[in-house]
Amino acid sequence: MFIVHSFATKKARLRRHVAELVAETPPAQRAEWDRAIQSRLLSDAIYRRSKVIHCYLSLPDEVAMERVVRSAVADGKRLVVPVMAPQDRELMHVEITDYDHELVAGKWGILTPRSGVGLSVDPSEVDLFIVPGAVFDQRGYRLGRGLGYYDRCLSRVKGRAVICAAAYELQVLDDVPVEAHDVPVDYIVTEQRVIECRSGL
Repeated sequence: MFIVHSFATKKARLRRHVAELVAETPPAQRAEWDRAIQSRLLSDAIYRRSKVIHCYLSLPDEVAMERVVRSAVADGKRLVVPVMAPQDRELMHVEITDYDHELVAGKWGILTPRSGVGLSVDPSEVDLFIVPGAVFDQRGYRLGRGLGYYDRCLSRVKGRAVICAAAYELQVLDDVPVEAHDVPVDYIVTEQRVIECRSGL
């Protein structure tokens, strides 16, 4: 019980510390980082060779993804967005084709497809997942918001799809606490670089 408590406490402290760093960053600086990250993502081969892309719909404290979402549709890719299913704590995956008319603000202010809009997509069809996170390390391990939605999803597609995280450089640390159920990403795209992760290091 002590070990579990220690892991949970350390994760919570890291989330809080990094969230404060993000919050203290001037909006204009973050907007510049957002543009750089999205440009880097859209120009990378991991995006260009993908045909079916799952991309998160960003909250105010996450790297903005609107340009990536719009570009994926314009580039003729199938674009899938996450929808939370709280009853079973799972992510559903819904295909959209129109950012302006198919999305509305849902729980916690997260954009979500309008009721009745979009086809449900099996995650096995997705070849690139672009995911958010609060804290990352060089091996690709991530701390999310602690609800486990992405951990459960990514555990089923790891090794079959490319998993890429978008993050600010200040969110990438040398090491984060890891538990057995944690799933590392394959790449982290920041405003400065693309990190190819090696979880075995």
